[in-house]
Amino acid sequence: MVPSKDMSRIERKILQARRLCHQLFFSSCVEEKRRGCHEALLRQRPHWSVLKKEEQMEKIDQGERIPFDITLPLPARDERSGSDAGVNLFWELFSCQRCGRCCFTPGAGLYLEKEDFQRIAEHIGKKRLISLCRYDKNHQAWILRQPCPFFDPEVGCKIYRIRPQTCRKYPLHPPSPDMPYHLAVDAFCPGARQFAKETLGWWIICENHWAELLGRLEGDQAKKQR
Repeated sequence: MVPSKDMSRIERKILQARRLCHQLFFSSCVEEKRRGCHEALLRQRPHWSVLKKEEQMEKIDQGERIPFDITLPLPARDERSGSDAGVNLFWELFSCQRCGRCCFTPGAGLYLEKEDFQRIAEHIGKKRLISLCRYDKNHQAWILRQPCPFFDPEVGCKIYRIRPQTCRKYPLHPPSPDMPYHLAVDAFCPGARQFAKETLGWWIICENHWAELLGRLEGDQAKKQR
């Protein structure tokens, strides 16, 4: 059993490696995944994405019943130029299933940015939009009620071209605290679950980079201790 003190040191090293990976490889790792480099790596050594595939699929499918986010093996965007490579690849490959579940499912409501409110109000009229919302004094924002009044089971979204920013970004969610350098998606979305399943093997690329950086960090520490 690893002592807790050593475990915390290992955890700090892993977090440091992940942070460095995001800084150094955020662009190259996306290209590796785009080119399918994970396939050759998976043939070279056993990996949990293959060995525990059924177990992973079952966990992902729980998103249909249990609310949670899925972390993806793609780098999250930050303030750096070009850091949207992971987001861009996600949207290139993500396939919306047009199920409308994110629209017609009852919920607490959808916050509208000021630009969203103005854009939609110009299209349908301010009075009508207000009648479909409630005002949140704490956030000083209008909240569109759910199920979404603009969703039609026959035609889909009736304001698709001017839909709110939250809808445009869905199913992307903010990164999880445990994996702050990776994209996250809402597991409730069938398309997001399918994306997560199809890209499980990409994690081997991330893990290879982490292992390389951990080796460098351990080597640097050993040099300092001499």
